[in-house]
This record gives sequence, structure tokens and C-alpha cells, in this order.
Amino acid sequence: MAHAKKEHLDGLQLLLSEIRKSSALKEKSHGCFYFKSKGVLHFHIKDTRLFAHVFDGKIWHEVDLVTPMKDKCQIKEAKKIVQLLSI
Repeated sequence: MAHAKKEHLDGLQLLLSEIRKSSALKEKSHGCFYFKSKGVLHFHIKDTRLFAHVFDGKIWHEVDLVTPMKDKCQIKEAKKIVQLLSI
């Protein structure tokens, strides 16, 4: 599974902006988030499917992101991702 590039995440700007609101997270590169020095969130693409990989401190979770995604769904998925992070 390859890391998603900027163009893969273009349709998820609302989801990313919601995640960026978490002051505990630092986005070191587009779509790659860190808590302190530990990578905790990034995105992968496989074929045409997009996934968020979220580390909760113990294990990695894979969140399937259906694209295109309506604004309400992006906010809902962003909240689910941040909740998984447990920060």
C-alpha cells in the first residue's frame, strides 16, 4: 500500500482541516501527523481506495475513507480519527 500523495487528499480538505484543529498534532508533511515525535496518522492509497492509518498508542487502525465524501461525512470521519488517537 503506497502513501497517499497530496493529489489523493485534495478532496478531503475539510477532513484535514478538522484534524489540524487538534493542537496536540503536528503535520510535518501533507497528511502526515505526529504527536510529539511519534507518527500517529497518515494516509495510504491502494488501487482507488484511500485509507487513514491511525495509531492509538498501542495498535494501528485502518479507516476506510470513501471518496468523494460529502462535507458532513468528512467532519464525522475526522472526529472518529481524532477520537481513535486518544490524545
